[in-house]
Amino acid sequence: MDKKGITNVASGEKAGRYMIPLTDFGFKKIFGEKDIMIAFLTDLLNPKVPIEDVIFIDKELAEDEEEQRGVIYDLRCKSADGSEFIVEMQNKKQTNFSDRIIFYLSRAFSAQGKRKTEWDYKLSPVYGVFFLNFHLKGMKMQSVRTVQLRVDETGEVFSEKLKVFTLELPDYRDKPMEYPKTRLEYWLYNLANMESMETQLPFQSQQPIFSKIGGLSELLNMSEEDRKKYYRSLDDYWTDICVMESAVEEGFEKGLKKGIEKNKIDTAVKMKRCGFPMEQIVLISGLSEEEIEKLV
Repeated sequence: MDKKGITNVASGEKAGRYMIPLTDFGFKKIFGEKDIMIAFLTDLLNPKVPIEDVIFIDKELAEDEEEQRGVIYDLRCKSADGSEFIVEMQNKKQTNFSDRIIFYLSRAFSAQGKRKTEWDYKLSPVYGVFFLNFHLKGMKMQSVRTVQLRVDETGEVFSEKLKVFTLELPDYRDKPMEYPKTRLEYWLYNLANMESMETQLPFQSQQPIFSKIGGLSELLNMSEEDRKKYYRSLDDYWTDICVMESAVEEGFEKGLKKGIEKNKIDTAVKMKRCGFPMEQIVLISGLSEEEIEKLV
């Protein structure tokens, strides 16, 4: 069987060489590997002290009380110095996404609290890393965004303990290989374009870990069980994408209808003010006499 000979058991279509890393299975398959996670966090953070090890911890943060809502993360790990990393892949736009980020990180901080002992409130850093398969709504389009607590008046960093990264992948899709310039951008380019690649992953000389990622992601290298898990995850991925695209199309259609209606009204108002006969206003604007009578 050649590299293009694998068939998607769910859809019957031919699959590419690599799995789509933006699926739940694909994302966890790649970033659930300790050395891959360390390499990525190193390129993201450029830490003063090397990240030598990470420990993956239970991705579910238990509720403190029954009435409180639990939090589920895609991947959650800690480094040797106690720094905590919440790493998540988001394919579907979500209402109040920024609020959800704050909620996630707040719960991670509160879980560090010590009860029934003297505690001076010293906290370990918590980093939220969110890969987004879309652009954040209501914000300036930016592929890499770093969020931190700062003083408005001076720009000083209020605390180094909390930091959020949003990494928007659409900017890297279908771009030439000359487009990415930094080590972090190499990651974003490969993640955004892996599903269409037929050769080995690029930028391996800059970041050797991409060789391992390519090996993990090749469908031919997967066990039959993992391949089935991947295709089940792939169905969920395409469902999310279709829902998002449908919402965009619906919004465009509503906006178009609203725009057409506004043009009709504007035309009728101008004609009415200029003293055109009612018959002509009806004919040109497309509005009824009753609708035109109500216009100022």
